[in-house]
Amino acid sequence: MKKLILILQIFIFSGLFFANSLLFQNKAYFFPDKWIDEKILKDIGFKYVKNEKIFMVFNDDLFIGKDGTFTINFDGEYKNAFKIENNELYLNIDFLKEYLNLSVIKKDNLFIYYDTLPLLKSVEFKDNNLTFFFSKEITKEFINLLVDNRDLTIELKPINGNPVIIGNVSFQKNENSFLFFILNNRLKPVPIISFQKNIVKIVLNFTEEDRKTLKDGLEWERKIEVFNEKKYLINYLHIDPKKVEILPIISSNGIGTRQDLREMLKNNNCIAGINANYFDPSTNIPIDLVIKDGKLLSDKYGLRPVFIVTYSNEVFIKRINLEVNIYLDDLLFLVKGVNTNAKGEVLLYTDEYALKIPKDDDKNYFVISNNQIISKEYVEKVPKDSMVLLITKKYDKYLKNIEVGSKVNLTINSDFPFPIKHAIGAGPLLIENGKKLIDSDEEKLRYGNGLALSKTSRTIIAITKEGKVDFIVIEGYNDSPGMNYDIATEFLLEKGYFYAMMLDGGGSSAMVIQDEVVNQDGTIQRGIPVGLGVK
Repeated sequence: MKKLILILQIFIFSGLFFANSLLFQNKAYFFPDKWIDEKILKDIGFKYVKNEKIFMVFNDDLFIGKDGTFTINFDGEYKNAFKIENNELYLNIDFLKEYLNLSVIKKDNLFIYYDTLPLLKSVEFKDNNLTFFFSKEITKEFINLLVDNRDLTIELKPINGNPVIIGNVSFQKNENSFLFFILNNRLKPVPIISFQKNIVKIVLNFTEEDRKTLKDGLEWERKIEVFNEKKYLINYLHIDPKKVEILPIISSNGIGTRQDLREMLKNNNCIAGINANYFDPSTNIPIDLVIKDGKLLSDKYGLRPVFIVTYSNEVFIKRINLEVNIYLDDLLFLVKGVNTNAKGEVLLYTDEYALKIPKDDDKNYFVISNNQIISKEYVEKVPKDSMVLLITKKYDKYLKNIEVGSKVNLTINSDFPFPIKHAIGAGPLLIENGKKLIDSDEEKLRYGNGLALSKTSRTIIAITKEGKVDFIVIEGYNDSPGMNYDIATEFLLEKGYFYAMMLDGGGSSAMVIQDEVVNQDGTIQRGIPVGLGVK
């Protein structure tokens, strides 16, 4: 199907070139209209004298011309066969076609006149160099190149032959033409073509830079940018949150497992996406807030920033305070952890949690479904469409009236003024209200192991003043390092972003566009527990 589309496109594009060609005695000549000039005539072998009459010799034939009419060997007349313009002789191609017994092929808006068609004798493809060997000289009018996304199609027309193919290149032979295909390249090809008599060389350079509109409100762009005299490869996913949906995605095997970002996006019917939360590599449990469709999947961690999508598709990057309260009948408890293996007096597990629920003799266990308690027994796994609540036994005196059937109400309270549909917590926070943070030094210290200070690959969410969202993955170019906190902040401020925050970076940094990894090496270094998708 891909080849068919490319073939149709190349026929459309080939009509954009207008020129005529003459192939004669293994040489190729170009002329823009129907008149052949003196330079070509001399090279073909015509000899002439221009006086009141034109006297011209070719092989053993004598041409005598006057007022545009030739006689050949004193026999017959050929009208409109030549003209004199600015004291230069021109022969009409129609006359030359008849005299030399040429054939003609019309190729869209051009004509190719020939004694015999060139033969394609062999093709060699090696080290991104594609070389065609012909039986005679050809001109650029015989070759059309079409780059479609990252696919290259080469049309040779009109050409005959049964070429020897050396190297891995597919082709299709048609009547008087060939199509060669170099498909599924990881990067966009930039072909450079050169002609040397009967040899045509196409050198394939590949550029990291690319751009594609994925749908209305969603565009991907990859650029090599220079900042502070350093080169970076930067992938942007430009998003209009009013036209497409941004949502958290988790491993299909549940919280506590990791998965290739491509699989996560595919399972959630997303067109594109990036990695999101930090996580504990020993448990694969995400660190910081995850809310999807209003459901809390991981709780808040400290004063780190949060990317928020509201039910009206407004987007925010803010530091927020958030607490999780759960009522058992009229008893209120503050939940200290959600889907975590951390210690806490009150812990909550949703059915997305894939690991074994910790068994602790000092805890009470409540299985909750449809806002009521359905069991007070320990379970290893959370039943479908249920939650499991753990409460320390030191509160037993308050729990003595809590039984199967008791009502349960879970609430999320925060200082954010709107209901939260989706949220992801990470950081550090880079830009707020179009400016550097006043407390940027403190913000950098909130992240251990020199995370903010190291120069590495970065995944960033940025919001424009107009409320559009950019997912950004920044990598050092050609083995140079990526950005640290300060460099990234200055870079994004120069771009004019109004809010920005980092997500997990380094080996986790990844952007996938239509099932393709667009990072510099084109690979996923490691699976992740949480991503951000767009659909």
